Amino acid sequence: MRKRAVLLPIVLLLLLTSCVTKMPYGDRQYFQAMGLDGEFVITVNAALFDTSKYIDTDDKAAKFINDRMERLSIALYDSKGTSGPVVSDFSEFDYYGAIEGSFSGSLVNSALSLSGLFAKQKDKDTGLKFFRDEQSGLEAAVPANGIILFSSGDVTENYKRTFTKTRENLISDEDAERLASSQIGIYIANPRTMIDLGFEISESALKNISTILMVMDDEKISVEFRLLSEDLAESFAVIIKAAYVGNLRREGAKLDIPELRKMFTQELDTVNVNGMPLSKEQKDSVNEVLSSLLGMF
Repeated sequence: MRKRAVLLPIVLLLLLTSCVTKMPYGDRQYFQAMGLDGEFVITVNAALFDTSKYIDTDDKAAKFINDRMERLSIALYDSKGTSGPVVSDFSEFDYYGAIEGSFSGSLVNSALSLSGLFAKQKDKDTGLKFFRDEQSGLEAAVPANGIILFSSGDVTENYKRTFTKTRENLISDEDAERLASSQIGIYIANPRTMIDLGFEISESALKNISTILMVMDDEKISVEFRLLSEDLAESFAVIIKAAYVGNLRREGAKLDIPELRKMFTQELDTVNVNGMPLSKEQKDSVNEVLSSLLGMF
């Protein structure tokens, strides 16, 4: 990404320590406080998804953090407002989020201090100590054992919104459970853009969607579109099913009507795409997003 992270070189200074601490969000997920309008929230379950495919594990520092990372959650947002309805390159997006895993807070803070890559700072209002790389703008903070907060420009805001006791859970417990239990979960509230899954969703159609929830497991993806009304959901279901069928016909694939009926369902204002196998083009699109995301490390 444009604002490339420089966390990995300093990880070599860490001891192999596993620490557990009580988080202010209790049994809820950290990423539930993410998901402001238009944000592209991605959470990767490192226990289920092989992140080594996207991280250079020949690098000792990269291998260290990959082996100890339990979850990576990041919110990407287009602060410039220049992206279209479909996006694959997030290099110009701003971001914030957290790495959760077996990390000692004191050791990470010490490593950041000793690395020489970051300037140590302290926020007067919150008392949060954080580190800033002046060249990239990346800021990082370790408010507790087991979590590293990061941001492309304002980690204090990230801390206040997602980590303190006053945080607001924007993603429901039910949605969070689905996102957390999959290899990769993606959530967008009031979307302005999304990755290309072959549905040919226009900008005007995006405005009729209240939330998009995607979960990906073993090269299949399920998507839940919640529309603003049942009538809009009916029209939207027809559009995306027709786009999917059109892609199959162009590829010369045989249509399985009973299977299509199972795959595309609608209930009231919600349209579901259930267990859709990813085509090569869709896999390439998803992989491009993941490479862009994990490439920041």
